[in-house]
Amino acid sequence: MKTINSRWTLAVLVAVLAAGGAWANNLQITNVTVSGRDNTTALVEFDISWENSWRYTNINHDAAWIFFKVLPDGRSDWEHVTLEGTGTNPTDYAIGAGTPIEMIVPVDRVGMIVRRSGEGAGTTAVQNVKAVWNIASNSLSNTDKVKLQAFGVEMVYVAEGAFKVGSGGTGVSEIYKYPTATEPYVITSEDAITVGTADGNLYYASTAYGGDRGGPIPAAFPKGYAAFYCMKYEVTQGQYKDFLNALNRDQQAARCTATTLNYYMTVTAGGSANIPNRNTVRMTEDPGSPSRRVYTTVTRDRACNWLSWADDASFADWAGLRPMTELEYEKACRGPMEPLADEYAFGASTYTVISGLQGVDGSGTEYYTAGNLVVLGSAPDGPVRVGIFATAASSRVSAGASYWGIMELSGNVWERPVTIGHATGRAFTGLHGNGLLTSGGDADVTAWPNTTATGAGLRGGNWATASTSLRVSDRGNTAFVYAVRASHSGWRAVRTAP
Repeated sequence: MKTINSRWTLAVLVAVLAAGGAWANNLQITNVTVSGRDNTTALVEFDISWENSWRYTNINHDAAWIFFKVLPDGRSDWEHVTLEGTGTNPTDYAIGAGTPIEMIVPVDRVGMIVRRSGEGAGTTAVQNVKAVWNIASNSLSNTDKVKLQAFGVEMVYVAEGAFKVGSGGTGVSEIYKYPTATEPYVITSEDAITVGTADGNLYYASTAYGGDRGGPIPAAFPKGYAAFYCMKYEVTQGQYKDFLNALNRDQQAARCTATTLNYYMTVTAGGSANIPNRNTVRMTEDPGSPSRRVYTTVTRDRACNWLSWADDASFADWAGLRPMTELEYEKACRGPMEPLADEYAFGASTYTVISGLQGVDGSGTEYYTAGNLVVLGSAPDGPVRVGIFATAASSRVSAGASYWGIMELSGNVWERPVTIGHATGRAFTGLHGNGLLTSGGDADVTAWPNTTATGAGLRGGNWATASTSLRVSDRGNTAFVYAVRASHSGWRAVRTAP
């Protein structure tokens, strides 16, 4: 335990929910300390850095979503930290020394966006950043002893504006503007959208899992017109390990099957004795009930598979994020660009098969000499490192990046957006998680699809599916109720821009 001042005693833990590979931008939060401010608040100070950051006023920027968890002395569970103040650089927040940044605290105060304050690109590195923590929200006083964890997730800003859904191609149940099946539909606001067969309506073909063609799509359903932040990468095995280690024992059992010592997470109760489809998250310490288990991984930068919808939603709720919708998925892929028939997320209708692995697989620095899509027929038996195709010299296409700079929206592991093709999905209103889970480890946010996964679907394909399902506008599984864990199922969350 480290004494910060006469009133606070602190042991600081740092768990950065970020990919740390050579081109995964290496988000670091270090030197975290806490000091008293007054009877109801405290100052949290830290250093933050990540590589390959950018901000271009007329395009977009990347950012880090930062949030904190606290374990008060004498309590058994980690609790979510509520910040004090709202808006940009609230009172007593300090932007520190280094790259000029700004901090944006949303109205729910469950975390904050950290981003460059001006145009530029390269490494963002800042020391002595300060945020204000409302300790009263955790029923703490300025004489209590605590442990604090700081978490960070790299995000990409998807700007407000009109865009098109559907590509005019051959994808299953592609959205189009009725009656012309090859004409994409234009989303021009967050107003309700009529689904039907009148001229100009949004429509799509009826297929097994393409949706019920019901409507309208309510105004409250996030359509992608409004700005939002999207996770730059799919959830990694390191991120999911950090999430598990912040839960209590009962919650851990709900969110991971690996409850047998030294077994790996998979779909099987108890876990797997062998590494299943390249997922190395395993339970390595079990002090016994009621203590939490300890999970580790040796491939922290590899996309995390074996996730169910319930796992995904719980991660998002715990992190103060939310699921994306399938309309936001298409916006995240192509941005405001004119759709290209049958395109992938990187803006081309063809792809390059991966080959020539260099470096130690799983090291976080491995890469392929060729390729931009992790797809059936060329992929290894499971997902690869997030951001594996991006280099300092790569183009959007060769990096496998979306219009905005979001990685692997096609391939690697399934995306799981909320669908417009089911009434439960259309009831989604875009509320964010509050950092808290149920005692059983589930998300409990109003109007989110529940643990049955009804109202959610699959987009973007994965390492084990044919290339057609990896296309941006293919909706062949967009309303497929898929609640189970699978070797090809992963996750990515978003947050509505403040």
